[in-house]
Amino acid sequence: MATMRWMAGLLAAVGTLSASGVSAAAAVDRDAWRADYAVLKAALQSDYAHLAWMASPESGVDLPTLDARAQRDLAEARNDAQATQALRSFLAGFHDGHLALLDRLDAGGTSQPPRAVDPRTLGPSAGCAALGVADEGRQDFSLPLETLPGYTPLDGQADPALRAGILALPEGRKVGVLRLHEFDALRYPGLCHALWPQLRHADSIGDMRSVLVNGWVAMIAGSLRRFQHDGVDAVLVDIGDNPGGDDSGDTLARLFTPRPVTSATLLVSQSAAGKPYLDEQYERLDDALRRHHPAATASRLLTAERASFDASRRALSLPACDLSWVWQTQQPWNGGQCRRLVAAGTSGGPLPSQAVDTLDDFLIAHRLDWAQDLRAHWGAWDGPVYVITNGKTVSSAEMFAARMQDNRIARIVGIGSGGYGCGFMSGAPSRELPHSHLRMRIPDCVRLRADGTDEVAGIAPDLPITPRAGEGARARAQRLLETVAEDITRH
Repeated sequence: MATMRWMAGLLAAVGTLSASGVSAAAAVDRDAWRADYAVLKAALQSDYAHLAWMASPESGVDLPTLDARAQRDLAEARNDAQATQALRSFLAGFHDGHLALLDRLDAGGTSQPPRAVDPRTLGPSAGCAALGVADEGRQDFSLPLETLPGYTPLDGQADPALRAGILALPEGRKVGVLRLHEFDALRYPGLCHALWPQLRHADSIGDMRSVLVNGWVAMIAGSLRRFQHDGVDAVLVDIGDNPGGDDSGDTLARLFTPRPVTSATLLVSQSAAGKPYLDEQYERLDDALRRHHPAATASRLLTAERASFDASRRALSLPACDLSWVWQTQQPWNGGQCRRLVAAGTSGGPLPSQAVDTLDDFLIAHRLDWAQDLRAHWGAWDGPVYVITNGKTVSSAEMFAARMQDNRIARIVGIGSGGYGCGFMSGAPSRELPHSHLRMRIPDCVRLRADGTDEVAGIAPDLPITPRAGEGARARAQRLLETVAEDITRH
């Protein structure tokens, strides 16, 4: 009887709590979450470089619908987890992998970082790790091209992560295949080990990284020259599953053609988010003018670009247009409306151009055009090029694919890229939402395609190879190769 009375009392207490509203459902502070959502939208209007594109019909994104759904989900959220998911789902609807809500950071005291280790005092394995070179294991082709009949790997490769070989086709043609699994020299540990005798005698950590980058570019160019020497009919560059990296997504395009390459127009947010990059480039140009006494032609180029970056910096302090309309309607990307963006040179530097190519002063040339570092390897290959992409080709890998396609250096084959586009030109810290303390990661830059569209739309293949039901990866690799072979014959 005592047990039954205890159970009855417990059930009555639960009923009283539910009736009084003291429950998990009532625990969520919807007003606070709505305030967080308002702050998130205001931050997007201020800093998100792709917002005007996302608000255009061309983007395929319906921001008014996303906004209405987010407000409904917040109104129906029964706990903080569901409210968090409402905001995450809202951002996921933009289909921009660089745009995200990050988890809150734990509160606590600041810990002292460990003492820095000089990589030059260590052996190859430990030294490369201390330099920041990541060993991520095997990096096979995104499709098993090396398993197809007629494939022969190039010998003497310094890094197994840079896979290169020649595929002999049945009709007698040959295709050189090259795998770039990331656009970052710090992701090729075998190369670091091979260069260690040179790296350990560098003057600084920065010089070590420069040596590594130069060695990586030379390794890629060496494979291309080998293809040229061996008389292959085309080069097939695999950047499927490539998560991006750095600005080499632009500069490496110069290795695949002897012709001039046009970089993408670069824009940054007309807000504090765009300021660090504009300041950095202005100061580099100003330093070159004041301290290095360039010749007349170089001085004119530097002066003009410095004035352009100064104008963009001053534009940050001007009243910005109101982008709140994006939550109510759509407007064409090229409709003339304000985009809340300012000019920031190009994806290859302030001024990549043939005028810079004629400058004898390397330091000055490099301040204007980052690809000048690679000048000795420009045009390592002169012939047809095909670039493999898939849905995991993103960020700097998309920059490479876009440069190759827009400059008519290569035809894209495979599946459309992931659509990350330009992410971040500065390392500005993420901002917090006031209630949840979730952190906002908001892209601050835009790269424009040759047709004026935003690269965040993704790179569409010229030769689509979409998966088929019941088709394995090896069969798809064979079909891709046959498609390339047919296209070589046609062109």
